[in-house]
Amino acid sequence: MSKWLAIVNPCSGQFKSSGFEKRWLPELREFVDDVVFTDAEGTATRIAAESTAFDGFVVVGGDGTILEVIVGMQRERQHLAAIPTGRGNCLARDLGIKTVADGLTALHNGSETCIDLMQVDINFEDGRERSYLSASTVALGYVVSVVERASSFRAAGPYGYALATILTAPQFFRCHLSMSDSVDDERACSGIIINNTVNLANFTAFRDAKLNDGLADVLILSAGWFRQMLHNFSLLSTLGIYDSGERSQNKIVSVSLVSPQTLMLDGQLFPNITSVRVESVRSALWCRQLSPS
Repeated sequence: MSKWLAIVNPCSGQFKSSGFEKRWLPELREFVDDVVFTDAEGTATRIAAESTAFDGFVVVGGDGTILEVIVGMQRERQHLAAIPTGRGNCLARDLGIKTVADGLTALHNGSETCIDLMQVDINFEDGRERSYLSASTVALGYVVSVVERASSFRAAGPYGYALATILTAPQFFRCHLSMSDSVDDERACSGIIINNTVNLANFTAFRDAKLNDGLADVLILSAGWFRQMLHNFSLLSTLGIYDSGERSQNKIVSVSLVSPQTLMLDGQLFPNITSVRVESVRSALWCRQLSPS
């Protein structure tokens, strides 16, 4: 890899608390050819799309910033490196990158891995259709409510999600759900999570997930507050003593909603969704990972 552009999101969840600009930016400049800061939603997509002279992008931000960069980059020839300054950092964690220092180490002398992505086709209530490539998480219901509540706890940094899970009560919604070749009748559930990564926000939620198996890991929640809290405690404590959900692995997952819902896609929220189709795309993106010591 010969020419890197760093795309930096200064509004990402842990950017300020990490002291990135003063502590880490000078070191980053030693490894890249240029550094550009985003200033609004969608800027990272535009920068990536216009930066055809670069061989790769170093994304300083969270999963939402990575989502934007993937939309704009030329995946067949451009690679991606992650420096985590978001609140969840799901993809970075799966690449062995838990800190800014890890990200710089991976950029400097890490190894390359080719990961799956999820093709996400969204239909909105007003008739619009949008498509994205997700690297980590697609969710409806409970997880969306947690993400919305966690925005009130930005000062808590990565612990904001944990606080939000305690204070958020599940709400049920109805949908038609089909996975691969099977079709379900209309059902009620409190959440649907479709994951490409082991991690869901700060939690290890899908221990059997792999970044390159060609499958999405699915968790269907149908729990009230008490059972959901037991589930959350099991994840937070890493004890794995209780799982309230229905789990499976599938290449294709389709959800048709009886009433519009808000969709969470790699940390970004999309309101008024009527349906979503997710398909795992195998070996779709080259990434830098932290090599085992």
